[in-house]
Amino acid sequence: MVKKLQRKCKYLIIKLLRIKDKAHSVAIGFTAGMLINFVPSFGFGPVISVGVARIFRGNTVAGFLGGISLLWAFPILFYLNLVVGNACIPFTDPNVIVDETPVLEVGLQVGKAFFIGMLVNMLLFGVATYFAIYFLITKYRKRLLSYVYKVWIPQKYEKKEKKEKKTH
Repeated sequence: MVKKLQRKCKYLIIKLLRIKDKAHSVAIGFTAGMLINFVPSFGFGPVISVGVARIFRGNTVAGFLGGISLLWAFPILFYLNLVVGNACIPFTDPNVIVDETPVLEVGLQVGKAFFIGMLVNMLLFGVATYFAIYFLITKYRKRLLSYVYKVWIPQKYEKKEKKEKKTH
């Protein structure tokens, strides 16, 4: 299972680095697609990420790749939204007894904290992701692609060559 995950990650990185577009467009698209994972999208995240990437004039392929890159982490991101939101706006007032607080009021407090946490996380992760992707693509795209071709891909061909030598 780990090997399968590694292969998918490598494939996504190769696809992202091979996109023939401006670095700004790729970075905006990937960032917009990735940020959709902070929002509960009920399974439509990759589709929404393509649309959001197009709205922000980013690369739609990069938006799709960003959208599927963190699908597995949605529960972690959901919890992170709650934790950050609770740090900004605490769930309950310490003077209020929990047993007497109506359920609707508690739900609204948790929802407000989640929404605030989501906005803060999207802002922080969005800025960090944009600059990281932009920097990697402008400075290291060719080096990363050559690394991929020299290190990741030849392993497959070396195994085939060893098998062919053994059979001869």
